[in-house]
Amino acid sequence: MSKTLIRFDWAMKTLLRDKANFDVLEGFLCALFEDDNIKKINILEGETICAI
Repeated sequence: MSKTLIRFDWAMKTLLRDKANFDVLEGFLCALFEDDNIKKINILEGETICAI
C-alpha cells in the first residue's frame, strides 16, 4: 500500500490562495502560540524574494 504524504508548506500555500481562508490562518496561529488575542490586521500581497 502506497501512502501519499502532503507537505505542510504546500498545504498551507494551497489553502491560503483564497483570501476567504485567512480565518483558518488566524485560528492556526492562535492554536500554535496558545494565544487567543491574535487577529489579522492586513494581509499584504506576497512577492518572491531570492537571496544570492
